[in-house]
Order: sequence, then C-alpha cells, then structure tokens
Amino acid sequence: MGSTTSDDRLKQWRQARRELRAARDDLTDAEISAGLRTRMSTRLIAVLGAVVAACVIVAAVAVWYAASAPTRFSDEDYVAAATSRVDLLLNVDADDPARAKRILDGATGAFHDAFAQSADAYSTYVKDTGARGHGSVDAAAVQYRSDAGADVMVAANVQVGDEKSDADAQPIKPLRLIVGMVPDGGVLKIDGLVLVP
Repeated sequence: MGSTTSDDRLKQWRQARRELRAARDDLTDAEISAGLRTRMSTRLIAVLGAVVAACVIVAAVAVWYAASAPTRFSDEDYVAAATSRVDLLLNVDADDPARAKRILDGATGAFHDAFAQSADAYSTYVKDTGARGHGSVDAAAVQYRSDAGADVMVAANVQVGDEKSDADAQPIKPLRLIVGMVPDGGVLKIDGLVLVP
C-alpha cells in the first residue's frame, strides 16, 4: 500500500513538472509574440557554447599543468635542506656505521658519485680511528637560485678529534661552504660542495 501511494505521488510530481515546463514555454512564446522578449539566435547560442567549451578546456589545461609541474621549493626549503645535510657531514661518529649511507641518500649528481667512490674507505677510517667530529651550522642563506636548484652559503664550526682526545681541547675550526642543492625525486639533495677559503 505504501509503495503504491509513493508511486502515485511520484507520477503526480512528474506530471506537475511537465505542466510547469509547458506553461513556461507558452509564457515565453507569448512574450516573444508580444515583443516583450527576443528569441536567442542560433548564432548567439553557438557563440555561448563555444565560450563555455573554451573555458572548460582552459580550466582542464590549467589543472593538468599544476598537477604535472615540478615541486616548487622556497628559499627556506633550500636553507633547511642544506643545513641538515651539512650537519650530517660535520657530525662524525665512529659508533654510527650507517652515516655514509645516509650521506649518500641525501646526495645526487657529482657529489654523490665522488662520495660513493670513497664511502667504504670513509666508514672504515672513521671506525678504525674512532674519529669524532662535532659541528654546528651558524648561519645559512641562499646565494644563487635558478629553476634547476640553488647554491646555499653555509657558515659552520667543527671540532675534530678521536675517542681518546678531549673534545674541549680540540680547536674549533670555522668553515664556509657553498652547498649546491637540487631537487631529486621531490627531495632536495646535495649536488656539490665547495669549501670557501
């Protein structure tokens, strides 16, 4: 019983919609006949259709371009990435055998290739000598930037010794580095490192 009533109501509603549409069309025809309204020309309808289609195409191209564009990095992103990579390089710990792998993971290009050739020797040397390095980055700023990456100037200090030496007795050496950072797989990595005298 309930479904029959709802079916009847749905049929009545659809009939009322048809009658309303027909009444609107009759009103429009009457207004056009009386000169109160002008009929849209087929030419105007075609122009409006073309404008709508062009807007949809432009919007689709803009969305595609934004989705396929490479990740954009700010100056702060470059500085933060360079600071963390340099900090990893300056803080040497003989008890951390995975350090060379983490350095390689944060490197690309020429720096990666150069460090990869000596990564095993580096790890062995650090382990055998018990080398310790305590560094800190004092300041960093983007020196040069392009679409391909950025050069970040880093001012740092480092104390180098071994497990037998007194860390406080070692001299603090100031360093100035220019760190080349480039996007690689959506991550900023070191591509080059230059020690500035």
